[in-house]
Amino acid sequence: MPDSLYGIKPSSKTKAKEISSSTSLAFSTTLASLISNSSSSKTKASTGRPRPSKDKNDIFTAHNKNVKKRSAADLEDHDGQQRHKTKDDIGSVDAAELHRSKRKMEDKVRLYNAMKRGEYIGKEGYDERTLVDFDRKWAETQAHGDDDDAEDSDSDSAGTADGDEELVEYFDEFGRLRKGTKAQAAREERLKRMRANLAEEEERLSARPSMPTNVIHGDTIQHAAFNPDEVIAERMAELAKKRDKSPTPPPDTHFDAKAEVRTKGTGFYAFSHDADTRKREMEALERERQETERIRQEREQKKEQRRKEIEERRKMIAEQRAKAQADKFLDSLDIEGVWN
Repeated sequence: MPDSLYGIKPSSKTKAKEISSSTSLAFSTTLASLISNSSSSKTKASTGRPRPSKDKNDIFTAHNKNVKKRSAADLEDHDGQQRHKTKDDIGSVDAAELHRSKRKMEDKVRLYNAMKRGEYIGKEGYDERTLVDFDRKWAETQAHGDDDDAEDSDSDSAGTADGDEELVEYFDEFGRLRKGTKAQAAREERLKRMRANLAEEEERLSARPSMPTNVIHGDTIQHAAFNPDEVIAERMAELAKKRDKSPTPPPDTHFDAKAEVRTKGTGFYAFSHDADTRKREMEALERERQETERIRQEREQKKEQRRKEIEERRKMIAEQRAKAQADKFLDSLDIEGVWN
């Protein structure tokens, strides 16, 4: 309500509530009970076991691990375009380190293959240091395969045993001809291969290169120096072997209309495969062509002669028309005095 004309505020119509002693006592009692309750709750909370601040996750509130990161990545890739990371993003490896790692992996692959074949001869204590016992693994595989195929391979196993007991001749490591079973021959061959692989491995890892095997020792006559044409003759013989033996020139082959089923175009003519018949057909076509050209030329000459006649007749008609118009014009003029 606005002030009065002279700036005096009107008196309030509401009356202040008087506070009695009973009201003050009730207020103080309520306040004391609230204070006591709050203090008792604090003491109880301090004496009890601390509870975790967060509730235990259940199947309805728990989220998958890194789901927020994947969602953010999906939002970043909203354009749907594929982005490839370069070496600036993920870093690069030194070329020497990469080559060294590649060489180590190749050595490991070669060593593992040699272990699987049973061709690796390691150092002392090799069997105790290896993680895989390839002999036991092979034996277990063979035993497992024998158990699975026992019923189907009784006759085959008997035949194999008989074949292993068969005596054969083979050369041992010193080049001596020996006689033994096939199993002994296979074992000797496997040992030779293992020694050859080991020698090759030692030669590859050795710092000193091996001596060449094609070195000439002593007095030797190089016959190729006195007969250089022999090498050329050998090369020419090799080229002659590789040369095409088909006849030159190749036989005449013509289109065979009966070789495939298809619709032929207008004017198609199937020539005969016989040479004489084909020649007669081509001569007949040539005569027809000459006759057609002669008739076409005569027709063109007649058309040209007709065109000339029409042109001469047109000129004659034009001259007659011009003469008639001139006579008509002169007759229309009044030139009697001139004629008299």
